[in-house]
Amino acid sequence: MRIYYQSETKKALRNFSASGVGFSLLWAKNIALVKKEAARVNVELGYLDKQIGNAIKIAARELMRGKFNDQIVVDMIQGGAGTSMNMNINEVLASRATEIMKRRNNVHPLEHVNLSQSTNDVLPTALRITLLKMLDDLLDSLWKYRKEMELKADRFKDIIKVGRTHLQDAVPISLGREFGAQASAIKEDIKRLNLIKRELCRVNIGGTAVGTMVNSSSRYADTIVGRLAKSTRFPLRLDQDMVYSTQYADSFFHLSSLLAILSSNLIKFLSDLRLLASGPQAGIGEIAFPTCQKGSSIMPGKVNPVMAEMLSQIAYQVAGNNVTVFLAVQAGQLELNVMIPIIAKNLFESLKLLSNGINLFTKFGLRGIKANGERCEELLSKSKVGITALSKKIGYDKAEKLLHVSAVEKIDLDELVEREGLMSRQDFLKLLR
Repeated sequence: MRIYYQSETKKALRNFSASGVGFSLLWAKNIALVKKEAARVNVELGYLDKQIGNAIKIAARELMRGKFNDQIVVDMIQGGAGTSMNMNINEVLASRATEIMKRRNNVHPLEHVNLSQSTNDVLPTALRITLLKMLDDLLDSLWKYRKEMELKADRFKDIIKVGRTHLQDAVPISLGREFGAQASAIKEDIKRLNLIKRELCRVNIGGTAVGTMVNSSSRYADTIVGRLAKSTRFPLRLDQDMVYSTQYADSFFHLSSLLAILSSNLIKFLSDLRLLASGPQAGIGEIAFPTCQKGSSIMPGKVNPVMAEMLSQIAYQVAGNNVTVFLAVQAGQLELNVMIPIIAKNLFESLKLLSNGINLFTKFGLRGIKANGERCEELLSKSKVGITALSKKIGYDKAEKLLHVSAVEKIDLDELVEREGLMSRQDFLKLLR
């Protein structure tokens, strides 16, 4: 196998091997995309020889198609703000471009491939493009999850059950309204995530080392951002203050925080589902999860909420990743945040886990949830939650006394209401609905 990377990549292999996590191939392909458009613009502006530029473009397209996946070898966690990542791509493209030109010209990884660029504008720009693509995948999975949740809300809308606060019986509610609340929460998450797309579309390409355009030009910056917008179909635009966008990684923390909020909403509802499915005979048992696999290696017939447990763990991981991103974002010093590699690693993991986990839960968990209407009715009839609805008609004090009689005599409220001549059992049940 021919080795296309060169000396700087070999140094990175020696220096940075702590995590064993390979560099993101999706990010690498988007870095190659930036390199391809940079070569094109440099040729157009007369900064780069046309033949060399064309060879770099061909090499970059090959890398984007996955031809050099085995040559992307640096670790995701590294020092240098990602310089080793940039050099790995530069060197592979330089070697391949030289090969394409049949060695008539030696293509230099820095003088040619990295022309008008710096690690500090190329990597964040490619990172934003990568995040936008991954965010679209997550939004697609959330849309399917929300639609399935809305179907459940509609299907369960006529099942009246005990509503609980403080884990104690409170007031009646429909099972559908509980599922509908989660659908509304996810709708808000989708809205927030769509809004941050605009923020992620602000790039610092052309700003080079510290955002001042040293060794670049406004013509180059304006042209390449247009090329990238056309190639990616994202409305990319130059940040009005590229010094700010080179120093501060707050938009990445904003995205991470929104993923943590989404995870919090998921954890809350998944915990509710596990409680509602508990038992089923000796617990609440108002819903039942589908049987995905054996629940136990010792207890026959046991059904565990494994898909909810899986997605809950993913949500915990995303919450932890958010803490790492927070620490890395605030660690930027003076003209640069050098912690971009760990920010990217955690955002990539969070987005991928959520997209995959939500899809799996929707397909194998949520879709198969069934309501136990008889159990909901049984618990509702035994509970005293109807007293709140009744108190509006007979007054708080009288309702409280009625509740005391029900507890002492161990008689259900619907029977007691009818016995006391307040209303028929049928009218009382209508009141609960």
